[in-house]
Amino acid sequence: MSYSIHQVADLLGISTYRIRYYHDHGMLPYVKRDAHNNRIFDDSDIDWLRIIICLRATGMPVERICHYLDLVQEGDATIPERYQMMKAQQDRTLSEIQDLQDHLTTINCKVDGYAEILATGAPDKFAPRRPTQPTAQS
Repeated sequence: MSYSIHQVADLLGISTYRIRYYHDHGMLPYVKRDAHNNRIFDDSDIDWLRIIICLRATGMPVERICHYLDLVQEGDATIPERYQMMKAQQDRTLSEIQDLQDHLTTINCKVDGYAEILATGAPDKFAPRRPTQPTAQS
């Protein structure tokens, strides 16, 4: 099946600008053009885009993604390097998830505390204090 850039953007929830950016940076090497020079995407191109979107969303720089995509095109001899790249990305993503879980725990405590204050009318006991200024006598 073939898709226009607008159909792909709608399907993947990204802008046509992002798709053009990825294509112009060589990240979509097999996209064809029609008689009017419009990009025509197939299911394989959409699979490539899904990988690119995933890697960008997890913080991989465009240059590293380009390198990864080059390795894929080089064939099976590059699988060990691709494995190492994906393993490192997996580790970074797991670390970020843990950091977000830790932040969510803090936010949940604040939400629970404010809910209790709203329900009971108790004063907020948490108010950071300004550091005291040394006096001239100190």
